[in-house]
Amino acid sequence: MRSGRSRFARLVRRGANRAVRWAWRALLLVVSVSCVPAAAQSTGSGAPSPDRAQPAPVPVPVRDRDRLTGDWGGAREAAAARGLTFQVELTGFFQGAFSGAPSRAEPAGRVDALVSVDASKLGLWRGFGFNTHIESAFGDIPVFRGGALWPTHAGTALPLGARDQVEATSLYVTQRIGSTATLMVGKINGIDLLARDPFFGGWGAHRFEHLVFVAPPSGLVPPVIMGAVLTAARAPFSYTLMVFDPDDRTSDYWVDGLFSNGVNGQLGVTWSGAVGGRATSLGVSATGSTTDKIDFGNILLPPELQGPTKDGSWNLALQGGHLLVPSEVQKGRGLGVYAKAAIADGNPNIIRRSIAGGVAGHGVIAARPWDSFGAGYFYYAFSNELQSSVEPFVSFGDEQGVEVFYSAAVTRWFRVGGNLQLINPADTKRGNLFVGGLRANIVF
Repeated sequence: MRSGRSRFARLVRRGANRAVRWAWRALLLVVSVSCVPAAAQSTGSGAPSPDRAQPAPVPVPVRDRDRLTGDWGGAREAAAARGLTFQVELTGFFQGAFSGAPSRAEPAGRVDALVSVDASKLGLWRGFGFNTHIESAFGDIPVFRGGALWPTHAGTALPLGARDQVEATSLYVTQRIGSTATLMVGKINGIDLLARDPFFGGWGAHRFEHLVFVAPPSGLVPPVIMGAVLTAARAPFSYTLMVFDPDDRTSDYWVDGLFSNGVNGQLGVTWSGAVGGRATSLGVSATGSTTDKIDFGNILLPPELQGPTKDGSWNLALQGGHLLVPSEVQKGRGLGVYAKAAIADGNPNIIRRSIAGGVAGHGVIAARPWDSFGAGYFYYAFSNELQSSVEPFVSFGDEQGVEVFYSAAVTRWFRVGGNLQLINPADTKRGNLFVGGLRANIVF
């Protein structure tokens, strides 16, 4: 079975490397069967009908496009109307340390390809959809710097353990249930679920670059999960139920071994409304795991003396946001304040408590309607038992830091920006880590 799974994984990776070519072919197929120019519609005699003829699409200047490649002469819009959307992004990075680590600036980059198919619009299966996210990170930016436990550059730390490889980190199907619920099943990139979040998420290519702001670690939710996510909404509340394998599944493409190490689950509820006439949200989530892990109090003992493992782990989080100044250009966006606080068991979860938050602005500068910026702070308190156990050998404390970023839209498809981070690392023998970076993002 394992050899079969390995062969299957190789096939999937090979297919991922050719994803862009396949997406183009699929797009052309959908367009060919679904898009007949109105000018070609004929009368009873078979000749084109002048009164029905539609003018050819007016080309949009490159600087005014949403994407560099535009609408492909109307083909992209037509394909979307038939249920196929496709987008590729290329992001280049430079990051270096001013203090606390070697100062050499390193280059890196990542490619993200996202494909979505709506079977309803294709007339195949009502409410059914398919989504994939194919990504690759490359370059020389180190994952860890200056004694910090959390990576300062999520854009190249993810996909996890797969730098210079191509991985399909999302491969899942969706099914709408009635008008208020959706079920997702398959392999799911957790950061994709934060794509519309104004503060967290962004893959390190759009907003913050530090891992805590891109995908706040909980100790229980890996970057890529395999399982099911059920979402439902009944205003003003929305609900989320997740059941997934406890292990990261970035490089897995088969269900062999699924739930063999336990089961993780999450239940969340979010209220969305208005306070003072401004959009506001407040949510709570509880995550639990049945996985047995080593007791941190015995982590340095020989295996025969370590005693029983710790049974299960949990994390309880509270998250909220409030829009201070709405954008006149970007609907639902603006200048807002956001925060997430959590507590956990601290053993066997490496995390005891955490907080991350700050401000983010999108489309609030009149002269720069597509620019964005943010400033964030985080603090992570780690397991007391683990810190006490390793104290004679390793200086392991808590970790905190700040990051500020600015992203300037040269056009809507080309953005350049920079960020600064000041980190007080978990390695208490190291001084503060001060890093800075530059970034350029192109949407094709």
